[in-house]
Amino acid sequence: MLETLLERTFFLNRHQKAFLLKEREVFLRHLQQQGTSCAALRNLSGELIHVVRLLRLEKLRDVSQEEIQQAAQRWARQQRSNPRAHSYGNSASFFIYAAKKWLRFHDCLEMPRALQMKFADQLGDFTRYMTEEQGLSPHSVRSHSWKTSKFLAWFGERHRSLVRVCVEDVDEFLAMKGAAGWNRKSVSVAAQALRAFFRYAETRCWCATGVAKGIQAPKIYQYEDLPEGPTEKEVRQLLQSVKGSGHAALRTRAILMLFSVYGLRSGEVSRLQLTDFDWRQEVFVVNHSKGGGCQRYPLQREVGDAILHYLKEARPRCACRHLFVTLHPPYRSVGTSTLWLVTSSRIKAAGLRCRHKGPHSLRHACATRLLLQGASFKEIGDVLGHRGLESVGIYAKVDLKALRVVANINLGGLL
Repeated sequence: MLETLLERTFFLNRHQKAFLLKEREVFLRHLQQQGTSCAALRNLSGELIHVVRLLRLEKLRDVSQEEIQQAAQRWARQQRSNPRAHSYGNSASFFIYAAKKWLRFHDCLEMPRALQMKFADQLGDFTRYMTEEQGLSPHSVRSHSWKTSKFLAWFGERHRSLVRVCVEDVDEFLAMKGAAGWNRKSVSVAAQALRAFFRYAETRCWCATGVAKGIQAPKIYQYEDLPEGPTEKEVRQLLQSVKGSGHAALRTRAILMLFSVYGLRSGEVSRLQLTDFDWRQEVFVVNHSKGGGCQRYPLQREVGDAILHYLKEARPRCACRHLFVTLHPPYRSVGTSTLWLVTSSRIKAAGLRCRHKGPHSLRHACATRLLLQGASFKEIGDVLGHRGLESVGIYAKVDLKALRVVANINLGGLL
């Protein structure tokens, strides 16, 4: 591979004489398959020679991050004293970047040991119980484990054993978190998580009985945290505000169309694959986030045009089979956090005034538009992938008066 990457014999010979040639070539070939440019590969290949030399690697071994830091400082000092070095301001940082990336690829990067949290064993047992015995979703397990860990860390600073825990401790913790900025919904979810944990703890005799029963969550008023989405006119304004033929603009337009027209969740858009689209039948498949299974949707013309334009003009050719991938190599699927940033930044740039600015606000706008069109709760639930009608009822609560006027708008009539 290096023969095609390096043009001058001098550089090729230097690479071939350095240790771990095969390991460096395998890594560079992996980056090339991910879409990394030739210029970036050449820079990394040269830096890896210094990594091997300064870390004294004749064969692969586990390397600590402290050792990398020390080697990077030595490299920076060498560069500062080298009269032929034109730029050395980023010598240490680039050395660390290349070393960590290469060693992590070969599973030779030692990660710093996390401090053992008190009651870590109990938390681990609780997590396994939720996963294996209760069959909770990964999202619910992560949420309950995270909130329980916060309480256990707080309690562990004060007491050595869970035997001493009482309801007043939980109340004090929840009150402290509420004063620190958690809203009532967050405090309520934390109370639910702790109630589940202490029910399990009581069965394992880790604590006294009655703790779980005594935990009280703050009252949550129905629909109090309802996301207020933009109006149909504002959604049209949002879509029309994404102009230009740049790669970012074409990708953003396709993403916003899927959120606005179909009311998809961010996880559902993130999971879309190239093979989910049947262009002949003009349908596509969505894997719903909350246990709704897979569902086929008709591919509305304007949405299909936006996606095709993105595929032909903006999406890089890469091994990743997700529909939406990163703009720069190494190419990988776009995550939900990126989708939130893309949506919120465009809503702010369009000057829309709504309380929530993430993808869920566009999901709310889609449901509201369908209600105004006169769709039934069952029809809206089918579009949004809801299993129960109670989830759809929140939109009727908001637009009860507006339902008296049925707008003549179809599913894709936003443009």
